[in-house]
Amino acid sequence: MNRVIFRKTWLPVVISGFLLLLIFICSCSKSSIKLRVFAAAGAKPAIDEFGKMFEEKYGIKIEIDYGGGGEMLSKMMIAKSGDIYIAPEQQFMVAAKDKGVVEPETVRAVAYMVPVIAVQKGNPKNIHTLVDLTMQGIRVAIARPETTLVGKYATEIFQKAGLAKTIGKNIITHASRPDSIIMMLSTKQVDAGIIWHFYQSLSPDRIENIFLSAEQLTGIGEMQIAVSKYSKNKSSARQFVDFVASSAGKSIFKKHGYITDTNELKKYWH
Repeated sequence: MNRVIFRKTWLPVVISGFLLLLIFICSCSKSSIKLRVFAAAGAKPAIDEFGKMFEEKYGIKIEIDYGGGGEMLSKMMIAKSGDIYIAPEQQFMVAAKDKGVVEPETVRAVAYMVPVIAVQKGNPKNIHTLVDLTMQGIRVAIARPETTLVGKYATEIFQKAGLAKTIGKNIITHASRPDSIIMMLSTKQVDAGIIWHFYQSLSPDRIENIFLSAEQLTGIGEMQIAVSKYSKNKSSARQFVDFVASSAGKSIFKKHGYITDTNELKKYWH
């Protein structure tokens, strides 16, 4: 009789302990998940914030590599790893789909970026148009056209205006990343550069934007995000993509100066 009482008394304790152990194991398992993001450098301000928020909310570590859109795509393909790809515009994402690097059904557009002429705060060189970039002594910086979209657009914009040769004489550097041009402007290494418009909202005390007309532009950046086919944590990767593409996510992009409304985009590109 005593034996039966002993077993009945301790059975709930054993079950409770087992359940607690399961909860602990699941918790440890979830916290050990890491998502690696390969992102275009133009996404950095917003994606840095998304990464911190996602880690705090879901306990999943986010590791982010930044670079040119083409550079990041190549890195993923060479390493055959990564959970999420963020491209600066649709051509890079089309390439990613064609090469079987991303899950096509997960592709989402999240923000838009416009190429601008950026100058030092106060515009000491009095630069207002593309023609002004041809003036003697003006030092111009662009991003690498072979690995960054804004660099590719810069060369196209100069060509479209018939100024490729004359502006080309004043280009003193091809930056690996467009955000590097901000530092060059603020330290007066260059007088002007072609970068994305949103960088001014990040450095309002260092640079100013000069917007080009829609007719002068050759394209914009439509930032897109997708789950990588290499991901071993596709469920969590999809969760991150949904998090970034949500209405709350778009408000974060807007806070950092990106355009998220297509009607607003029409002011600069059509």
